[in-house]
Order: sequence, then structure tokens, then C-alpha cells
Amino acid sequence: SGTDQILQVYWGTEHGLKTLKTPTCILFNQKQQFRKFGYDDVMKYKSLPPSEADNWYFFQNFKMKLYNTTKVTSGMELRASNGKMLPALMVFSESLHYLREHALNTIQEASFQTVCNQEISWVVTIPAIWTAAARQFVQLAAREAGLASDMISEKLIIALEREVASLWCKQL
Repeated sequence: SGTDQILQVYWGTEHGLKTLKTPTCILFNQKQQFRKFGYDDVMKYKSLPPSEADNWYFFQNFKMKLYNTTKVTSGMELRASNGKMLPALMVFSESLHYLREHALNTIQEASFQTVCNQEISWVVTIPAIWTAAARQFVQLAAREAGLASDMISEKLIIALEREVASLWCKQL
């Protein structure tokens, strides 16, 4: 139609919540397979019996680990809430993959059209305080998540949160 449409997504509605943001949480099962993200993740993890929860991998607020780590590398690991370790690249790429799939499904449900990944330019925002290594790590995770086919793809933009917020405010 040539007109811009803004689709507002609310998170947590199936749990009696209605928020504009979802928690930065991800859950992997005992076999290190992705299971849940966001509110679904929190609710699933809380519902597990303590003896079973010890075998799962629950990560919460993991995004800032890239800031709090002195040396960000593609081989670094993150510690789950129970002390178990997983590769950070796996945690970040699975999170981005989930968000990618959620976005594609939301667009399809709203427009009744299938949207191909190649038709979308993805913008991943990062805090301005992150290092160049952290930025490169997110770029690698985004590629692994299927947001871009290579590291120099024009379909993937890594942008500073404050700059994107500023542009959004100008748009309103």
C-alpha cells in the first residue's frame, strides 16, 4: 500500500502480562537444545522440579556479560544460573534466532503473506559502552542465527541503542 505500518507486539500476554519488552532470558534442556525464550522461559524454568532444573541451562540478563567480560571471544562461555556452562555464541545466536522467527511469524500473521528473510534488513542494537570485540561477537551471533548470510551483509546493521532511539523519536 506504500504506507508505513508499525506493528506493536506485546510480550507475556499468555502469562497475564502485557509489556513492550521481554526478559533477556533463554532456556536450554539437558541436551543443550534451545527450549524457551523470554517470559515463556522464566515460567517453564520456575515450573521445573528443583532436581530437574539442575540439569537445564537457564540464562538471565546475559546480554551485559559482553560488557562485563574483559576479553570477548567467539569461544567464550557463559555460566547458567545453576553454574553450568555453555558457549556464549550458542546462547546469543539462539536468542537472535528466536527473535528472528518471532518477527517473521508476527509479520506473516499481520499481513497474511510469507516474508522471506532476504527481504528484510535486520537492525540489532547494542549498548554504546560495548567494545569493538563485543560488537563483532554480536555480528557473528547474528550471522549464525540466520539474520545475514555473511559478516559483511548489507541486510544486517549493528547499531548503537541510543542512536536508534534518537532516530525513532524523530520518526514519531
